Amino acid sequence: MDDYQEAEQEEEENVQSDSSESVFRSDEEAERLQVEVQELYDKVSGLENFYSIVDKLGEGTFSSVYKAIDVHHYVYDNRSWSNADPYQQAPVTAPGRPARNHYVALKRIYVTSSPSRILNELEIMAKCRRVLHLAYLITAFRSEDQVIVVMPYNRNRDFRDYYRQMPLSDLKCYMTCLLKALEGLHLLGIVHRDVKPANFLYDPDTGEGTLCDFGLAETLDYRRWRGKCHHSKPEGYFRHGQIKINLDVPSLHFSPGGLLDDMNGPYKALPERSSVGLSAKHNANVGGKGKMGPPERVGYLKEDARYSIQANRAGTRGFRAPEVLLKCQDQTTAIDTWSVGILMLCFLIKRFPLFNANTDTEALLELMMMFGKKRIEQVALLHNRTFYTNLPGTFNPLERDPTRDGFRLPEFVQHLNPDIYEAPLDHPDPAQYIREVERAIDLCRKLMQLDLTRRYDAKLALRHPFLNEETARSEDEHREAAAAAAAAATTFATKLEH
Repeated sequence: MDDYQEAEQEEEENVQSDSSESVFRSDEEAERLQVEVQELYDKVSGLENFYSIVDKLGEGTFSSVYKAIDVHHYVYDNRSWSNADPYQQAPVTAPGRPARNHYVALKRIYVTSSPSRILNELEIMAKCRRVLHLAYLITAFRSEDQVIVVMPYNRNRDFRDYYRQMPLSDLKCYMTCLLKALEGLHLLGIVHRDVKPANFLYDPDTGEGTLCDFGLAETLDYRRWRGKCHHSKPEGYFRHGQIKINLDVPSLHFSPGGLLDDMNGPYKALPERSSVGLSAKHNANVGGKGKMGPPERVGYLKEDARYSIQANRAGTRGFRAPEVLLKCQDQTTAIDTWSVGILMLCFLIKRFPLFNANTDTEALLELMMMFGKKRIEQVALLHNRTFYTNLPGTFNPLERDPTRDGFRLPEFVQHLNPDIYEAPLDHPDPAQYIREVERAIDLCRKLMQLDLTRRYDAKLALRHPFLNEETARSEDEHREAAAAAAAAATTFATKLEH
């Protein structure tokens, strides 16, 4: 089994995590766990001398995770992976044993994982040391075909237990921890590729969260940029690249009557166009308004001799970004922030999972039902793809313009969660609460931009008014100043009339 097939299976992995307390198990479950732990001790010689396994936290396609006591934690110098003092001594009881156990998480990687994949995960976890809110590597060892990874244990609760009841104040903590983790990871040039609730261990009681599971993560190398799409590689201020009409790539869109036909004419000297300009031209040519209509024959030959497009599409269904679904070969860290946007939307509409398509084509149709057909056609054009369906556009009962399909995100949220703007009864300022909801929806909208070049990155999202008090305060001051100026102008106009 190659890495690509492993990545396909990884999307179904959903490791369930426990809190710091062991979950209740029946006698049969406890006995089965005891047999499993003893089997692990037998296969990994000496393991029980260093780690005492007390519970099983979860199991996935390629690994199992256990909660264990680090028996000799206070004997060793832990500075290489922890901020603790070297040889820190724990309080002891009368018999001389530590009064406080130090827990770790043991990840047992199955033999079905390829060595290169295991090595990649370990290297990335080692780089994550000292980065806030990331599950880093303490140590790892191998005994024949058994690989054990030791990580910090993070107390957490299951996402399904709290996402419906989480207040906005706690949502800020959740998003801040997650985005800080991604900011640090992206600064290292690493993309996680599998951001989802099961991989973010969050404890609502402490407001702390940790991003884990780097089985699909990869280090980006923009020197291998293929340049097959109409966007540039990330550079400087443009962390997700820019819209750039690529005249060097063969495309049906450059054919006579195509959406980019006149790029060979007056636009040839101006290859870089704004997304607004591209969208305007695209809107003028889709839906039968332009010269090029839908293809006469839809689909592909049963025995197609052309080379298939190879692109990394690893991840979990429902959280894949549009560029992944469209098989873009030049993917960036923007795929992680899209997943954060999906996760945030689940909080806002109180539904999980939100998308659950079985194939990439069905996933694009799900996005079409939310964003509308025209916008999916636009993002397909950005990645040099053609999106065509005979399904009608989304009917939006809230849209006054009959030519526009799809939902705007604030409408979509309110349509599925009509009570979202209602402040709690004990809230001191309902008007301020409504502003906070508007800011939360706005941040979600900027994280879920279909156009990756316009999508917020983690650093920019952390400065958004919903998460940054200073930015929010400045926004409120500008709003108050504008309201005062408008009131003064109204008063002056009234005086002139009299």
